[in-house]
Amino acid sequence: MDRINWKFSDQFRSHWIKIKFYEEQPKLKDVEKLKKTRFCEATNEAITRPVLLSKTSISCPGARHAFGYENKSIKGCNDKREFKDGIFESMLSKAPVLKKTCEYIGLNTEGEPDILISYLPPEEVMNLIKIYNNHEGKNLDVSLSTMMSVCGGVAVRTFLDEKISFSFGCDDSREFADMRRENLVVGIPKKLFHIFVN
Repeated sequence: MDRINWKFSDQFRSHWIKIKFYEEQPKLKDVEKLKKTRFCEATNEAITRPVLLSKTSISCPGARHAFGYENKSIKGCNDKREFKDGIFESMLSKAPVLKKTCEYIGLNTEGEPDILISYLPPEEVMNLIKIYNNHEGKNLDVSLSTMMSVCGGVAVRTFLDEKISFSFGCDDSREFADMRRENLVVGIPKKLFHIFVN
């Protein structure tokens, strides 16, 4: 299972990033410890090498909120989206947040991941949903938001709910993760890996 992201890459013709949440600092070799970076930006960096994020290295207020690192105001998210009065607060109250803070987040680090993330074109997403429908015998329910989309809407939601998550990204993730205009973000939890690869 250590090469699970490679198996997914063969199946869906795209890079898959292994995400692992650590409660304490892991003993890892050949991993780059990123500083002052956004989680979505780190997913792009992890395509070429394993990286490790810490509680202090994530610079995006939205991601810091999603991973449970701080409860400070993330008014900047509202300013960019220009939500009507009360809408931002309502959406934020329903946004997924890690209940138990993880001290470190590994991206493409060694070992079995908690979730996988990829940036897929619609045709590959359709193929993924077909496999899910055929295995589970039901529709896939998703929740979409235009803020904290990769960090909260996909990474945290997939981990907490143990369900497949999708997002079309947010303004920042589309820029900093270098998302192609035709792609969306997909997250798959560990308990569902077996559906897609043997």
